[in-house]
Amino acid sequence: MKPESVLNLTRLSAAALGIAIGFWPSLASAAGQEPLTGASPTEAELRVGCIYPLTGPMGFFGRDADVGIGMALDRLQQLNHQLTEAGESKLYPRLEVLLEDSKGKRHRSATLARQLVEEQGVSVLCGVVYSSIALEISAYAQQQEMLFIGAGHSSSRLTQEPVNPWYFRVNNDSRQSMRAGARYLKEMKSEQPWTTLAYVGPDYDYGHQALEDLLEGLEDLNVPFEISGEYYPKPSEPDFSAYIEALLISPPDIVISNFFGDDFANFVRQAHLQGLLEVSRLANFDTGGGYDVIAALGNDLPPGVILSGHHHINWPDTARNREFVAEFHRRSGRYPSFMAESAYAAIFAVAEAWRQAETTDAEGMRRTLEGLKLPLPEDPPGFQSWIDPVSHQIMQVTAIGESEPNENYPPAKRMLGNWKIYLPEIQP
Repeated sequence: MKPESVLNLTRLSAAALGIAIGFWPSLASAAGQEPLTGASPTEAELRVGCIYPLTGPMGFFGRDADVGIGMALDRLQQLNHQLTEAGESKLYPRLEVLLEDSKGKRHRSATLARQLVEEQGVSVLCGVVYSSIALEISAYAQQQEMLFIGAGHSSSRLTQEPVNPWYFRVNNDSRQSMRAGARYLKEMKSEQPWTTLAYVGPDYDYGHQALEDLLEGLEDLNVPFEISGEYYPKPSEPDFSAYIEALLISPPDIVISNFFGDDFANFVRQAHLQGLLEVSRLANFDTGGGYDVIAALGNDLPPGVILSGHHHINWPDTARNREFVAEFHRRSGRYPSFMAESAYAAIFAVAEAWRQAETTDAEGMRRTLEGLKLPLPEDPPGFQSWIDPVSHQIMQVTAIGESEPNENYPPAKRMLGNWKIYLPEIQP
C-alpha cells in the first residue's frame, strides 16, 4: 500500500549533516512546503509509522503532528551534527517516518496499523488521537511485540495494570490531569468555598475514565463534595442545550468538562449564551486550555474559566518553549496545539531510546524507555520529563490557569494566566 502521507516521499538522511543556524536547522521547511521524513528506506536504521487524522473534524491535530514530526527530525539532524563535531560516535538513528491519515476512524486506524507493520515494515507505531482507538492498537502492538508510542490520547486505562510492556505514552494522561485538578479544587475551597460539582464529558472511554480519575483524586485528598449530575453526550454532538438546561435547574458550584477540540469550544459557547457560566465555574483540567480551543473561541471565552492542557504556548517562559512555538509558527503560519509537542516528543523518545539502548532491537529499546528522561518544551526550569518504568506513562508538570484577556498570540483573544503549578505525584 502506498502511504497516504502528507510527508514528502523525497527523503533526506539524518546523516546528511550540516547547515544549522540557531536552535533549528535551516533545512526545516517553510510554511506551505512539505516537510522532510528523515532517511530513505535504504538508509534508515529505524522505521516509524505514525497514525493521525489529517482530514475530517480532527484533521488539524494531525496537521500539527505533521509539523511537530518534521521539527523533531530536523532537530535530530542538528544534534547529530553537534555530536559528530564533538567526536562522539554514538549518534541518533537515521529515521524514516511514515504518516498515515486515520480520518479519525476506528476501523481505518486498525487497518493502517496492520498495513504499516505487515506491508510497510515499520518497527515502531506512534500517535493516535482517540483513546478508544489507541486501546485497540495497543493490543495489536502487544501481540506483535513491537513498540507503540502513544502521543495524543489521554485515557488512563492504557497505563493501568496490567500494563502493556510494549506501550509508552509521551503526553499527560487523564489520571495526571484530573488528580492535579483535584489538588486545584482542594486549594480552591479555602479561597472560594464550593460544595457541589457536575460532570459533562464525551460518551466513550476517555470521558468516563476522566471522571473516575477526578473522583479518586478528590477522595484521596479527603475533599468533601457532592455530585449534582453526570452527562455524557455523544462525541461530536453539536447541540448541548439540553444538558446545559439540566445543569441550570440546580446549578452546581463547579462544572467539570472533559470535551476536547471543537466539542469543548461549542460547549463553552452554548454554556455562555445560556447563562451557565454566570452561576457556575467551568473547569477543564486536561485539554481545554489548548491553544486550538482558546483561538477558536476568541471573545466567546469569558475570563475566569479554569483550564489546563498538555502544552501551553505561553508557559513555561523558557528559551526552549519560546523557540519551539516560534519555529512551529514560522513553518506553519499558526500556533501549535498540544498535538505538535506530543508528536515531537514521540519521535525524540524513539530516537533517544535507540541511542541509549545496549541493543537496538525492540526489547533493548523497550527496556531503555522505562525510566527514560526527555527534555521537552513544556518542562519548566529544574524539571525534566521522564517515563515511569512501572506504568510507562510520562511524568510531567501540570500547569492550571484561568482565562484572561491577552492578544499576543492572534487570533486568540484570551490566554491563560494566574497559574498554579503541580509537580507529578510520582518522583524518579
